Amino acid sequence: MKNIIFENWDTLTDEQQAIAIQQIEANPQLKPKDPHPASVFFNTFKWVKIEKFIDENMALLLYQHVKLSVQRLIHLENTLDSQRVGNTVLKEYFGQFGDKQAPGDFSKYGDPIFDALLATSLASVEEYVNLTLLPNYSYHRLYTSGAVLKKHIDRPSCEISITLCLGYDISNIDKNKYPDYSWPMFVKDANGNEIPIHMKPGDALIYRGCEIEHWRDTFLGLNHAQVFLHYNEKDGKYNIAFDGRPVLGLPEMFRTGTTTDNAEG
Repeated sequence: MKNIIFENWDTLTDEQQAIAIQQIEANPQLKPKDPHPASVFFNTFKWVKIEKFIDENMALLLYQHVKLSVQRLIHLENTLDSQRVGNTVLKEYFGQFGDKQAPGDFSKYGDPIFDALLATSLASVEEYVNLTLLPNYSYHRLYTSGAVLKKHIDRPSCEISITLCLGYDISNIDKNKYPDYSWPMFVKDANGNEIPIHMKPGDALIYRGCEIEHWRDTFLGLNHAQVFLHYNEKDGKYNIAFDGRPVLGLPEMFRTGTTTDNAEG
């Protein structure tokens, strides 16, 4: 009983322990839940796939949001006086095409809607990994044909990372040649095995981004939208709340006291 009741269990008298047990037996809500099966897998292999992390309708909505964000940035870059507005302002508030991990593809740090998803997903993610976490930041990207994500590990703000599939357009793919084409994320486990993880819209991969290598081979479709949600262990090695920002939803320029390189999946 000791391991499922109170942190101060050892300080209770036998009588107090007996009363506590009676209270717990009378109120099932006080009984701690068994660890989620996903957390057992995650803490063994440092990654776990979660199907339907969000439902397909929400994934479709967010996929459309990403595509509209791309169109918006293209329009702004083509019509605004960049000398007056400043390229930094455009990048911070509307995204960029200059991410060194995916040159030419759209990406954005800390979009309020995705930072909101980061925060509202916290309880679920904690259950899936059986850890107490801090939400750090979101980052989303629209990959296009020919995109490659090189092998890498992430920076300290990405201790517990999620890559979530929002949607894709693979209408150009020859189904006779590639009948079941999807674009996998690869992870390298502790034994050196390179494991492809295939995800449909709404599916997610949770992984220890600072510890295991992850990457993608060449994308053959037209576009593919992913959002990355990054957390740290509370009171852990890094303990970087909000990625150094005062609140969620702010651009990257508000970060303080953290490294500057983004590393996404």
